[in-house]
Amino acid sequence: MTTAARTRNVGLLKRAWSWLRQVTGDAAYDNYLRHTVRNAEGQRSLSRAEFYQESLRRRYSTPSRCC
Repeated sequence: MTTAARTRNVGLLKRAWSWLRQVTGDAAYDNYLRHTVRNAEGQRSLSRAEFYQESLRRRYSTPSRCC
């Protein structure tokens, strides 16, 4: 395998891994950090554990009318 082909394959794998993390929600905390750094000057960012607790609170605090 040539160096160019190896580089292309590595790039493809990185993009696929990034896409998979986005789809499964694994990248939610990283997305949150990028957003807060860009938009919230002077605010303290939540830790990973605090972010997880807050996301659970948001998800389960509102009534679900599905059933």
